[in-house]
Amino acid sequence: MRWLILIAVFFLAVISFADKTITGLAAVPIMHDLRLNYGQWGMVGSSFYWLYSIVGIVGAAWSDRIGTGKMILIMAVIWTLSQSVTLFVAGLPLFLVIRVMLGAGEGPFFAASVSHLSRWFQPESRGFALSILNLGNTIGKAVSVPVLVFVIAKFGWKSAFVSLGVISLIFIFFWIWLGRLKPPVPVEISEPIKSKINWGFVFKLIRSPTFIFATLLAFIGYAIVTFSLVFNPAYLTEIKHVSSQTMGYMKALGGGVGALLSVGISIVSDRMYKKTNDARKARVLLTSVCVTAAGVLYFLYTLTNSVPLMILALVFENAFILMLFTICPLVVNSLHPERKGLMSGIMMGIATSSGIIGPIIFGKVIDAAPGGAGFNLNIQVMAVLLIVSSILFAIFARPDQKESGLVRQSSEQIPKTVS
Repeated sequence: MRWLILIAVFFLAVISFADKTITGLAAVPIMHDLRLNYGQWGMVGSSFYWLYSIVGIVGAAWSDRIGTGKMILIMAVIWTLSQSVTLFVAGLPLFLVIRVMLGAGEGPFFAASVSHLSRWFQPESRGFALSILNLGNTIGKAVSVPVLVFVIAKFGWKSAFVSLGVISLIFIFFWIWLGRLKPPVPVEISEPIKSKINWGFVFKLIRSPTFIFATLLAFIGYAIVTFSLVFNPAYLTEIKHVSSQTMGYMKALGGGVGALLSVGISIVSDRMYKKTNDARKARVLLTSVCVTAAGVLYFLYTLTNSVPLMILALVFENAFILMLFTICPLVVNSLHPERKGLMSGIMMGIATSSGIIGPIIFGKVIDAAPGGAGFNLNIQVMAVLLIVSSILFAIFARPDQKESGLVRQSSEQIPKTVS
């Protein structure tokens, strides 16, 4: 049954990615219909994250209490409603409200999914399971991008939004049954935790170098993801002068092949961990090397107009960025295994706050430096920051050498009445 659970969460990740990326794909027609400039479009991109981070942390903690299956169901309902209401958008204010609502519904997704899968998979296979979760995001790019580009061009951008709401509704009926299933053999802690959170212990953990630099790396990585979702389609069509159809194929190839490569790297990480039982080598150092390479490729992405070279850069950059979001949750979860949802939620809540400030800054830089200079400056600065943060991660991150071994250790530090 764990493979069925993994497949279901994988498809939910596909839907989640499509929900995020559709605004970027429809940027040009939406900006034309609503008469927006790049600064205002940056606000649209930012609005998705206004509640995303806060609700991500609260929702992830709540999922530990009510159960991750119920949390995933609640999120799917919110996605359905928010995407369907887009049909009535006639101006910027309502569009902002809808994007805020969708962001709130998407916020707990990653942490809740990581926690849900962790209840079904042993530590030595979680890297693979989480790589499949991340694969859903990127397969969403390979599958949904060409389809959404076609729907937007053929039927209009509002029809594309509503179609995603319908797909979320179909998932709801499927998850009503599947989300109730429980692991036949508990993996660490498989039941919702009813006791109170020891916030003093949690605050101590989030001040540790391991948590700080894993979160910093994820923060920069998510800024790049945000730029890709909100501005990269316009960058390719308006600055690189590729057609909308070619742009769709580029993102599909870069995302799909990159996702497969990221799964392969995650399998290597799992095997290294299983063989050496050294989380620092298998998780931290391997990730740092990959993410540093991603930063270099992302910088080079701005220096060519060759479609094949840009696709090649996108393939490896996507693969290595996905590696980041596979490993960083494992690293911070090792600090407090009883509260995986909470730890992943706090990390992703902080990391995704880059989605609040990033699009606004990106839009203002683009408006201030037209002709492609603003786009290139944004990308190059993010590439340098990614390289620096990956080096700091390699130096300071010290996850527990045995990811499941911290259960006993952390429990000894927590009073029996408070877990």
